[in-house]
Amino acid sequence: MFRWWLPLLAVALTGAALPPVQALPEDVLRDRIIEKAAAINPSELAFERVTMVLRKGGGSKTEKRLVERWDGERWSLLSVNGHAPSRAEKAAAASDNSVPGYHQLARIIAASTERQVTPDGRTLLVVPMLPEKSVVADGKDISRHLRAEALLGLRDGQPWVERLTVKEREPFKLNLLIKVTSFEQVNDYRLGTDGQPRLVAQVNGSVGTMFGITGGETSEVIYAYR
Repeated sequence: MFRWWLPLLAVALTGAALPPVQALPEDVLRDRIIEKAAAINPSELAFERVTMVLRKGGGSKTEKRLVERWDGERWSLLSVNGHAPSRAEKAAAASDNSVPGYHQLARIIAASTERQVTPDGRTLLVVPMLPEKSVVADGKDISRHLRAEALLGLRDGQPWVERLTVKEREPFKLNLLIKVTSFEQVNDYRLGTDGQPRLVAQVNGSVGTMFGITGGETSEVIYAYR
């Protein structure tokens, strides 16, 4: 895998058991969202994930399309660029223990420090810096370099996060060779028929330099629940 740039945040957002974030002074709206997210168990989810990636850099361009399935216990890699995956690719997918979803928002929203109101009257929760180990890229925790804004929805008096946008706080070094100058991921959530919020789509984009050469990656991830 050509790793000039950040691995997909869909994969890098850690879903492992982590210590809780120290909550700020009581905020009923925020606390209701945290409680809802924390109650979701990834083992009760089942979905297919389609990832389309475009990487550019050094005059070259590569594209990749992955289809994966989470059955509540493990990942299965179904296809790579329309072909059956190799044994090594299947094994790598099966070893992944990170499950993206609304449950990940519990720690992130707990780190919010203020509310803002958009021009159309929507509420935003602002996270000035992501909690430790929220995002791991290429084996490195880059959470302190990222910030987030959560756009809230409201149904039947119950608040939920409709969109989470993650951006860089400042340009940062991923390692000795790669400097990330721009990073953005937009996570969209929708309410299912059972009223539970579900992660349905992600759009990712990053730009950086290596050996003075500029390159980047864009990707789109779609989730279909079963």
